[in-house]
Amino acid sequence: MSVELSVADVRGALMKHAGSDVAGAGEAATLLLGRLFHEVFADLVSADAAASGLRVIVEAAEQPEQRVERLLEHTWRQLIAPRMRRHAAALQTSSEQVLVLWRATGRLARWLVDVVGELSAQGTYPRGSWTHLAEALRSEVPLACELREPRWTDSVRLIGIADGILRLPSSSSFCAIELKLGRCAPVIDLGQAALYHLILRRATNGVSKSALALLRFSPELEERLVDAAAIGSVEARLVDLIGELAGVKAAIAVPPTLPPKQPSQPAGPPTTNGPTALAGTRPPPVISVEPAPNRYDELSKRLVRAYGEHGIRVEVREPPLAGPRFLRFALKLATGGRVNAIKQRTTEIRHRLELRTEPMVTQEGGRLFIDLERPDPETVLFSHIVEQLPAVDALVGSARIPVGVDAGGRLHVADLSSSGRSHILAAGTTGSGKSEWLRMMLAGLIVSNTPDTLRLVTLDPKLAAFGDLEESQFLWKKDSFWIPGDSRPASEVFADLIKEMDRRYQLTRSSGADNLSDHVRITGEPLARIVCVCDEYYALVSQHKEERRQIEEAVGLLGAKARAAGIHLVLATQQPSRAVITGAIQANLPCRVALALSSHIESNMILGTSGAERLTGAGDLLYKDLGDPIRLQAPYLPAEERARWLRA
Repeated sequence: MSVELSVADVRGALMKHAGSDVAGAGEAATLLLGRLFHEVFADLVSADAAASGLRVIVEAAEQPEQRVERLLEHTWRQLIAPRMRRHAAALQTSSEQVLVLWRATGRLARWLVDVVGELSAQGTYPRGSWTHLAEALRSEVPLACELREPRWTDSVRLIGIADGILRLPSSSSFCAIELKLGRCAPVIDLGQAALYHLILRRATNGVSKSALALLRFSPELEERLVDAAAIGSVEARLVDLIGELAGVKAAIAVPPTLPPKQPSQPAGPPTTNGPTALAGTRPPPVISVEPAPNRYDELSKRLVRAYGEHGIRVEVREPPLAGPRFLRFALKLATGGRVNAIKQRTTEIRHRLELRTEPMVTQEGGRLFIDLERPDPETVLFSHIVEQLPAVDALVGSARIPVGVDAGGRLHVADLSSSGRSHILAAGTTGSGKSEWLRMMLAGLIVSNTPDTLRLVTLDPKLAAFGDLEESQFLWKKDSFWIPGDSRPASEVFADLIKEMDRRYQLTRSSGADNLSDHVRITGEPLARIVCVCDEYYALVSQHKEERRQIEEAVGLLGAKARAAGIHLVLATQQPSRAVITGAIQANLPCRVALALSSHIESNMILGTSGAERLTGAGDLLYKDLGDPIRLQAPYLPAEERARWLRA
């Protein structure tokens, strides 16, 4: 099984070897502002019409002299200013760095206008088609390749996320783009960019023409474009270094005739003249990486011993990835070992390690992992993820709901406006955190919207989930807060949503729009997205037969048609049985959130696979939309903070 390394691992080794004399020139920028700069670039080249700078550039084609000015106005109003407001407290003492960010953004805008102009002049894309540009110029691109060298004892899987990739559809050419803000280490930055280029070239088996663009904003733009031939010597050194780091480079006997080591000479001025700064004439450095102390080392050893007691030889070669409620160990099987043997012994491993829940075995990217319950679980508070939520767009708002954070602390969101995620079915037993997840999800929507862009409908059969929203200005109508004992049955709530859906389709037809967001942009008239949330769907359909029939028919119709009208369903239940989750729901609510469930049968009902019965509770969840389920932790919204976030 191959060893996995990230681009960040290799960059860290380069920094360690280079020492402190490569800090580079330029103005300082904080980590937060560096992240915001990359977020702005991602928005500018995205396919989201509200954020896209490509759209602004193309629409200004008749007035080319105003392209930069209009792009900067758009960037400030839609992308920079909302982020400044959200991070106002953190940026109070960073006024100089904020100026660095804005000046660098201006250079970035001019560079982007030049790129679009050059591509348009070449006739690469249809005139006026900014969406084609968005398909070719992509940001935050996950990359991976398998490296195999003659003297390596194993292969290495190199992974990373490139700042940008430009592909030319008229040829098999691509250009890897790396952005740097503020103070730069030119040699190290070039090495990192070359790593992304290496991944792209190896992933395409070298059949594509390739180049590398390294853009430094400090804040003046320094652009370096290097073709594949010039990068070759750098990549050879990097591959050698990767073999050292991964521990797969075969030992080479030292010739006995080597001359004695000479005294070290005073270092000359650092060189920053392109790839030769890394290529050099000396042999590649031997990087010694000392592992950090691992507080879970004893648990790792017990895991290996427990499998060994059953005749299954496994190896844990690195510290576990620590999620808020679980530890993810990467396992390496001995020769002849079977993955099924690992899965079949999880019950015994649970008892041997004295765990409350059974371990979960998964395979991702060709690697084998086992998740163990964390002995020292942590709570992720909603307030800690607020800055990762989408910024407020006063015109169309945001349809992105927070789902949970992964083991690396990154927030995952579901975009209700996209196909496959427009309606959500959630399930979890008592104590799993289902109601808390619903409240957190609603708080995330409220933070990213205004009453002009978002309206809510809540159904609370248990009278325990949505009390903080009873007087909310985000409610669609005064009677959109439904609880048992209301003067009208729940089926009428869904009937009202169907009428509104039909009305909206008439509006979008008259404006020539395909969906709610396009209609709002075309007309300039606000029309709020509606999200209907039910905490216990089973309680609604356990009514008399006629009421159940009407609700199920309405849910099926809304699930099939309501997305383009900007109406979405989020239904939750404690009982994901066939009696509750009918065929219409299975077909029309494809996005799933499974918190802890009582059996693998229930897990299969909600996810199509087992696993949810092994979750630890308290917001530990599996999220599934178009691919395999991923394990996340739901942020927690404490009772004392609900008023702050839900009563906006």
